[in-house]
Amino acid sequence: MDKTIKQESLPEGIALVETTDGRWFPACALFSEIPFRVYRVEGSPLIHLALDSLHERVPGYTCREEAIEACYAWSETFELTQDWQWLVAQTELYPERNAWYLDEIVQLTGGDVTTHLHCGISVQAMVPARSIDSIEVITATGDTPDETIETLYQRVYAWHCQLETG
Repeated sequence: MDKTIKQESLPEGIALVETTDGRWFPACALFSEIPFRVYRVEGSPLIHLALDSLHERVPGYTCREEAIEACYAWSETFELTQDWQWLVAQTELYPERNAWYLDEIVQLTGGDVTTHLHCGISVQAMVPARSIDSIEVITATGDTPDETIETLYQRVYAWHCQLETG
């Protein structure tokens, strides 16, 4: 009689680690970055190095199936967290206020500049600011367009005040 091993497909980059005493741990396998190094998944999104069971005081999982469920739970939490971060970075709650800030940035930087926004998992903004003898790039990063544009305005305002006094 042949024994058939059931292969469950785990999320990409996730692996299982079985310790010498039969405990199972979900792990993150980063074979493309550091060859053959495996990290144990603990919580979300914290990832710790998988150690031998003799050096650990954590219980792990008693069976492979529980560890697989933990892998899927961690993967789902990680993916949902990224999805929510992306959605937050795309959401502008105060467009009128942001328009005012952007108009003020144009006035403070000389009237002929464009503020560049990039929305991904976070929001980055930059604007070139021209003084008499140089051009400085002022940047800001935040979780939302509102936060990023406000921070950029504050930095441009501080830059402008420094020009006026210096």
